[in-house]
Amino acid sequence: MPQKKLPRFRGIDNVREDEALEQFGDSASLFVRDAVNVNFTSAGRVELREDMKLATDLALRCLWQSPLHKDCFSALGSQWCKVDPETWEVEPLIECGPGDIFHVVLNKLVCMASDEGLFVYNGSQAKRLTIDTPARPNATILDQTGSLQVGDYSFAISWLSGGLESALSEIDQVNLAAPGSITLQLPLCLDQNISHARIYMTDPGGGELRQAMEVPIDTTTIDLSHVPELGRAAVFQHLSPMKTGSFLREWRGRLWVARSNVLYFSEAMAYHLTDERYNFIQFPQRIRFIEPVDGGIWVGLADHVVFLRGQDVRSMAIEHKASRAPMYGGSSLVHSDMLKELSQGGTWCAVWLAENGFVAGTADGQMVELQYKSIKGITAQSCQLVGFADRLVSVVN
Repeated sequence: MPQKKLPRFRGIDNVREDEALEQFGDSASLFVRDAVNVNFTSAGRVELREDMKLATDLALRCLWQSPLHKDCFSALGSQWCKVDPETWEVEPLIECGPGDIFHVVLNKLVCMASDEGLFVYNGSQAKRLTIDTPARPNATILDQTGSLQVGDYSFAISWLSGGLESALSEIDQVNLAAPGSITLQLPLCLDQNISHARIYMTDPGGGELRQAMEVPIDTTTIDLSHVPELGRAAVFQHLSPMKTGSFLREWRGRLWVARSNVLYFSEAMAYHLTDERYNFIQFPQRIRFIEPVDGGIWVGLADHVVFLRGQDVRSMAIEHKASRAPMYGGSSLVHSDMLKELSQGGTWCAVWLAENGFVAGTADGQMVELQYKSIKGITAQSCQLVGFADRLVSVVN
């Protein structure tokens, strides 16, 4: 029986006709319809895949390793946990709910988004990133013995926790018809992480709230018989706690999350706050992934992807790309050195799984379909993608 020497393998192809799977000539090669338990090397050789074993019987989900700390985190049941990858023992940190969780490194801390909110872990303790907005204080006229001048006074407060300041409360106003004093009653605070309340007030008849004082959180009332020396103006007025959502990312000093078809972002360098009036970008379809790169943000939608080009969130241009439908959650950032098809000079690029295989989005907004000539018909409800060594591996559901 004659023997035939197999040429080098080029991988899987379900697009070409059977007769076109084998390429002849000086660079003879062969595509296959399917490959089970083998990998193809860049040189065209076939290698048996390494065997896998079950690491733990625990139903861990959304497993993630910090690229900075190398610590592993996961969700187990309704708990956010720290995982030891050697023994697979888990340390419960905080309640996160039954849904998926998403991680990012934020100011050298691990930040997590879940159905329960945004949380941070500092190496020893997990706590909520956001601070609830305090209720409005209650200002009343005390008596006519003080030295406060006649006029309208406005008051508002904020909570302080670990160096962070909450959004400003609603304003309460009182009119002093004659020189006197004002009593300010502070709302009840149930958050044990809050240490102080910051008081803002205006000059008599003034319109700008300015910092007046800080008091311990157990203070219930403040008597004002004179206007204290006022400091800086309130900067967190009209803001709200940052929203939680899917695909948590950090880019250009802001946190970004997706909720249905809306992309929300935080205030610059104030990750715990957002402006619900302006800090969002709405799309016509549900968001399937977000991946920031140097030149903008790649956003996956139901049947295509878009690139938000620009550095300033107020003037970003939306570029719609003619691409196939991406898989939900099937994206990651990889170094361009992993993708020989790109010449990006060592930058980071976005990669996602679509109906026609892996697609790369470069830092300057170019889209490269890496496998469109050989792959088609991929479908999945959700997907997880990871790059390691020199391969991209995607698990679809």
